[in-house]
Amino acid sequence: MPQKVLYWKGCMSRFRTKSIADSIERLLTLIKVDYTTLGENEGCCGSVLYRTGQTSDALLVSKRTIDKIISLGVEKVVTGCPGCFRTMSQDYTNTFKSVPFEVQHISQFLFNIRDRLKDHLQPMDAKVVYHDPCHLGRHMGVYEEPRALIKMIPEVQLLEFKYNRNKALCCGSGGGVRSAFPEVSLEVAKSTLGELPEGTEIVVTACPFCKYNFTEANAKKIQIMDLPELLLRAWGG
Repeated sequence: MPQKVLYWKGCMSRFRTKSIADSIERLLTLIKVDYTTLGENEGCCGSVLYRTGQTSDALLVSKRTIDKIISLGVEKVVTGCPGCFRTMSQDYTNTFKSVPFEVQHISQFLFNIRDRLKDHLQPMDAKVVYHDPCHLGRHMGVYEEPRALIKMIPEVQLLEFKYNRNKALCCGSGGGVRSAFPEVSLEVAKSTLGELPEGTEIVVTACPFCKYNFTEANAKKIQIMDLPELLLRAWGG
């Protein structure tokens, strides 16, 4: 019988922020989720192709990806990448009318089964700021689930950027900017980090690209973590 959940890693977590993929897989195992992956057969969702106007290539890549997912017989795709989440949720359905599987960001998925997490999270005395990724927040409207998961960790103090949720500042990496204009991308990241509240110890985001760019621009040496990494640390992982 096929697993009902596919964990889609995304290109960033497969190649540049592997600790995020490792953390998600460990969490899914700890909370006893029956999941599968495409392994080396995963490929790309086509997000950057859509964002940069390469429509023909985007159609080819997305059709290939949809066929791979359908072949597994899964009911739900879970990803830690907001770019993949947006692409599979919006671009695929806009292009192909419908797809025979549900797509969720990992924060939504974990929030919906948070009872499996809450009794295992250990106290963490830390001042944490959550950064809203553009694709996850402004484009997909996911703001509260990541915050709710962070608040489940005992003793964590959740702080906020002055500009948050739909007014959040960008990390500077999306839409092909990091690839085409790396210096501009890093300046944007530095500017956003410059808005951190006083006393911030950990910046938590829910996007591999945000983590990658903030880490590159992090002159203050504040901890930069992805949400599943924080949850796994609180679990004791």
